[in-house]
Amino acid sequence: MDSLAVPTRLRPPLSLAENRKLRLFTIFLLYAGQGIPLGLFDFTIPAWMAVNGAAAADIAFVVAMVGIPWSFKFIAGFVMDRYTLLSMGRRRVWIVGAQVVMIGLLVAFALVNPGPDDVLILGIVGLAVNTATVFQDVAVDGLTVDILPEEERSMGGALASGGQVIGIAVSAALTGTMVYAFGASAAYIACGFLVMLVTIHIIWVRERVGERRLPWSEGEAHAENRIAHAGAWLPLVTAALRNSLSGHSLAWFPNLLVTGLTYGICIIAVPLIATGATGWSEDQLGSLNGTAQLVAGIATIAIGGYAVGRIGAQRSLWMLRLLFAGLIGWMVWSSGSWSDPRVLMAFVFGWIGLHFLSGISDVVINMRLSPPAISATQFSIFMAVSNMGISLAGILVGSIAMLAEPKAMLLFLMTVQGASVLMLLLFKFPEQQIGGLARAGDGGRTVPPPGATPARD
Repeated sequence: MDSLAVPTRLRPPLSLAENRKLRLFTIFLLYAGQGIPLGLFDFTIPAWMAVNGAAAADIAFVVAMVGIPWSFKFIAGFVMDRYTLLSMGRRRVWIVGAQVVMIGLLVAFALVNPGPDDVLILGIVGLAVNTATVFQDVAVDGLTVDILPEEERSMGGALASGGQVIGIAVSAALTGTMVYAFGASAAYIACGFLVMLVTIHIIWVRERVGERRLPWSEGEAHAENRIAHAGAWLPLVTAALRNSLSGHSLAWFPNLLVTGLTYGICIIAVPLIATGATGWSEDQLGSLNGTAQLVAGIATIAIGGYAVGRIGAQRSLWMLRLLFAGLIGWMVWSSGSWSDPRVLMAFVFGWIGLHFLSGISDVVINMRLSPPAISATQFSIFMAVSNMGISLAGILVGSIAMLAEPKAMLLFLMTVQGASVLMLLLFKFPEQQIGGLARAGDGGRTVPPPGATPARD
């Protein structure tokens, strides 16, 4: 009779923790969703301003304003680890709420429709939309750390980095075309529509079996989330401080700053090269950015996760940064040929591809250095440091006269890439998540209390 027993559950439940395919697809989709406003404000708007005659300092101001919320995302991490609606999971209520705000802001700014000369308003627009995006990003980071087992972290990093770049690619290509044909207002509306599609999906899924889809739906908090949730501010803040001031974290911060500087300087320098030396228009540059990002995203997902898993996150990172320094050196050496579109195309494909492939290693090491009990807080602190580099790039270019030219920007960037390679060769980071979930005697899982397991040398 035992051989005739029928399983009580014929297919995996529609929850992220129990369904691997749904888990990985959702991670990809959520990171693609946060790439949508990034494509607009990191690529389309700077290119649109450059084509319309904006100075490097004005473009740098908007880029710096866009980057400010990302530099303080750790605040959102603290709030999310302390307060949430556990009956919807630890992160979903924040993801849904942030994306609804993003949609509302994009529609509102479509009505305002600032022009390319309205530098202050454009900075405020970028600041507001990216503040909402930061809350979505922190919640997604926390969700990724919470639900991914160690054997899926490299693939999760690939889906995170690749998903974001594909979202940026779709957004940059679509909004670049729409800005050229219909104006910036249409681009805001298009971004809002794409974010709405992602929001529908995250409302539909659950983090774990038995949870609510919406605050007014039926369901209850999962036991694992009750254990992991920080019930008070003091242990949460203490744990984050201890972990952030550990040797591993302090050694990791400069490498994250280089990630942000790389991205920030490239999104300032490339439009200036394209419009000033190559003579391209905003739609041409938008199309190139979109294509390069799409190729980079596909490559990141198709081969990046597997390669990083085989080579190792830290080794992959220093190898990619060494290649990046070589690419920049070639671009500086070729400065006399910047009028040739092939030079610009090669550099754009190269920097975008290397940047997002490197992002896999960044995500994996961030996850390993983020204990479960403070995962959103610690991950957001790491990413805040990275995004400080983007704002720092805008500040440096806008305030240091010798960095006003693209060639000088690239020489500076090559130097910091080389310094990062040396740091990665000299310091060893953990290969497993610190403070990970442990098996209890009854087969359940327990989470060390906040502050019990900081990163140690």
